[in-house]
Amino acid sequence: MTITMMIAYLKDSNFNMEYYLQHHLPMVTPIWKPFGMGSFRAMAATDSQSPYTMVVEIEWPSIEAFHRAHAETPAEKSKEFMDDVKNFTDKDPMVWFMENKAGGP
Repeated sequence: MTITMMIAYLKDSNFNMEYYLQHHLPMVTPIWKPFGMGSFRAMAATDSQSPYTMVVEIEWPSIEAFHRAHAETPAEKSKEFMDDVKNFTDKDPMVWFMENKAGGP
């Protein structure tokens, strides 16, 4: 069963969307693709009702595939990802996983 990794950045964070889209996502994608990372969507809030500035969905074939990617990503690359966070936000994101049960066209 496929899963979706949800990454949400709260609206009260100092979030640099341009940096995130132009630098951080392109940094992570080629490293995780070989482990099964599928499509992703980065969605920006369009109104003041949202508690988030940005929500990112990343598809994985299974939770095990994500755990393998996390465990087998070289330490220097993991450190590079984590060190890059300060370049686009001042708060850690909320991260959770959802099991995909249905979909549509």
